[in-house]
Formats: sequence, structure tokens, C-alpha cells
Amino acid sequence: MALLLSACASLDMAPVNAPLAPTAAASPRTPASGGDTGIVMAFSGGGARSAAFGFGALQALAAQASDTGQGRSLADDVVVVSGVSGGAILASYFALNGPAGLDLFQRRFLDQDVEAGLRTSLTPANLLRAYQGGANDLSGLPAWLDAHLFHGATFGSLDRADRPRLVVHATDLYNRAPFIFDRASFSALCSNLDSYPLSHAVAASAAVPIVFSPIVLRNFNGDCPVSPATQWRQLSATRSADRTLTERDYQEAIARYRTEPDLNFLKLYDGGLVDGLGTQSLVHLMRRASPEPLSPAQALRLQRVVFIVVDASTRIGGDMSQTAAAPNAVEAIVGATDALIDSASRHGVDALRGEARAWRDKVVRWRCARQPRPAGCANFSVEVIRIALADVTEHQQRRRILALHNKLTLKPEDVSLIVGLGRGLLAADPTFRRSLAKPPRGLAGPAIAQR
Repeated sequence: MALLLSACASLDMAPVNAPLAPTAAASPRTPASGGDTGIVMAFSGGGARSAAFGFGALQALAAQASDTGQGRSLADDVVVVSGVSGGAILASYFALNGPAGLDLFQRRFLDQDVEAGLRTSLTPANLLRAYQGGANDLSGLPAWLDAHLFHGATFGSLDRADRPRLVVHATDLYNRAPFIFDRASFSALCSNLDSYPLSHAVAASAAVPIVFSPIVLRNFNGDCPVSPATQWRQLSATRSADRTLTERDYQEAIARYRTEPDLNFLKLYDGGLVDGLGTQSLVHLMRRASPEPLSPAQALRLQRVVFIVVDASTRIGGDMSQTAAAPNAVEAIVGATDALIDSASRHGVDALRGEARAWRDKVVRWRCARQPRPAGCANFSVEVIRIALADVTEHQQRRRILALHNKLTLKPEDVSLIVGLGRGLLAADPTFRRSLAKPPRGLAGPAIAQR
């Protein structure tokens, strides 16, 4: 029986990343021209709930005209989109399809029963799979995402002038650190980013341990077919003495890919374990050489950058405080995990706000150092907006939100609720209304706490 179960429970976890080739280096793209405002979106984790909440926020942007006119909306002004876990599904879809593909996202993902294609039952074979690394392997979520959303797209498919830059990360379990799916990280592995499937990166970002097996990357540094890349050495422009502990640990993790003899394979799990909002990944990019994460063309053109953090976490509530009885195992595990992730997320927003001020000054110095010196090079502002499901105060809405947990499938009425909250909260945000747009006519925001 044990042999039979082992045969039934074998996992498909083979790495699919390819080594660098001598011709693998890609020239930087030149983004399409636009207005003087750039928007950076960060979508939190939280399963389909986070994707629906972020989708509503993008709808709010699409409902407002861009300052460039020409039929463009604020959704066309998004220059960088970051996402983790469920938010990574939306971020990657938007980076691939742009605003024109938004109308189909709900039908292709939010209205689908994603969990029907996954192993969720407590059978002996599934329990053994979970013990061996995860109940669902590459035949599960990665295959579903590719079939329904990405259709064979790779990171090379994103190399288009009219698309925002994508920032997706997972958790490198060996280093206990974020692994950002970008050219610098893949160069540190002597691996080719352009050929890597989007579906695998998104699945890694959403790979909750035990439920999903890790996404595995091979480290090719033992026999790298090209000379060592220099990008990985330039991950930070900050002086060593000025680096935070978080940045130092991240830099050391990247360096180990090239130096650690036992680090032959990376095991990547849910990105929310180290950065539940995608904000820390943005901070890591902002601390690289200017004008990261913008392209040089964008940094010279833009006069204003607005960061919008879309936080779908659900921090407070539940029924456990109604009686003196201890919470059951599920309530205790979910509550403890949420406490760990949400506390780190709040620190992540604070870190982004602090970094935004320093990044603004760094970009201004970079702009004004160009020759010839651009006119108005110091005319550059940065703002941070945060909308959060935790700010919803209406009692019945809060109870419905708390019941959703981090599922990949939502009921149609729950999709409508969360999408509407994302759309309404952003449209009603005072900073958004002052800096970017007036609220659409007839659109009332939900009750929120004043912060």
C-alpha cells in the first residue's frame, strides 16, 4: 500500500529555467511616450480576494481620463505594477495585456472555479503529496494559469513599449529572503529570464507551503556557459554603511547564488511570507542605481509619480472573541499567520513612504546631472496612496470580507462586493481625488475609517 501511494503521489517539480546563452543579453526597452504622471501599483496577497480588490482599483483608474488626452485613461499611466500571491495574478495579467485586457480579467479568472482543478481533498495520496512537498505541483496552479490567463507567455513577452514593468516576487526558502523575478536575479543564477514562463513565477508567488509544492529554479553557476554577468553586482547603489538590515540581507542572499557551493536549486514559496504587499520589493528596486524602477526615458519625462498600495488583508474580526472558548486549530493558525504577515505589511507601507522621499531626491539628482541639464529637472513629486479592505467599517461588509479567507475561488456576489470596494475606496481617497482625478459621477465610496 505504501508503494502504491508513493507511485500515486509523485510530484512534478522539475525546474524549467534555462541557462544564460552568449546572446541572451537584451537591450533595454524604450517605453511608449505618455504624460507627466506615472503610477506605480502594488497589489497585496490574499488569493482571489486580492485580485478582485486590485481589479476594482484598476477599474477606478480606467474610469478617469489621463492628462495626455488622446483617449487614454489613468490605467494607461501605470508604469510599474507589483504583486504578490493573488495580487501577482492580476499584476502579471495587466503587465501582459494592458488596460485593453481588463474587461476580460473577471471572466477569465474571477468568475472561474480555480480550485476545481486543484487537489484539495484529504485523501491518503494528497496527504502524502503534502508531506513530500505540497499537494499540488506543476500540473495544478501553474498549468491552470497558463491555460486560462497567460497562454505560454514568458517574461520576454512583456518586453513591449506600451506595457508597465512587472515586479513579482516569491520567498527563497534557503535564504529566507525575497526572490524578485527580474533580470538581475536571474543573472545571479546564470539563467535566462526572457524564456521563463509567467505562469511559473505567479504560481511561485502564490505557493502556500503544504498546499502547493515549491517552484524550483536551477542555479547554473556551477557550469555557467557565459562570462559572469555584472548586473547582480549592481543591485544596490547605497553605500554599505547606509544599508538597512533588510537590504543587506537581501544583497547577501543574491550573492550566495554565485558563491554558495550547495545552492544548486532554489525552492520558492509564497511571496507573502516575506513581503505581503509587494512594497518591500519596490523598495529594493528603488535603492538600486537611479532611476530604478523607472526607465531613463520615464524618469526624464515624468513630473509626478504616485504609488498606490492596494491592501486586501483582513486584520480584525471573526467570532473567536464572542466566547471564552479557545479558538479551534484553523482559527488559531489563520489568525497567527495573518498577524505575522499583516504586521510586516504595515511596516512595508511605512518603509515605502520613507523610501519614497529619499528616492524622490535621488531621482532629482540623477535628472539634474544629465548633460545638457534638462529644464525643470527638480520639478518632480512623489506621493503614496494606500487603500485597504481593513478600512471598511460597515458591519455586514466586514463580516462577509472576513469569511473569504485566502481562497482562489469566490462566489459571484463576493466578487461583485470586493471589486466594488476596490473601485470605490480608490475613487473616494482624498489624495487620489486631489492628485489624479475627480470621483466618477454617481460613484459612492464605501464607509471607511479616517486615517
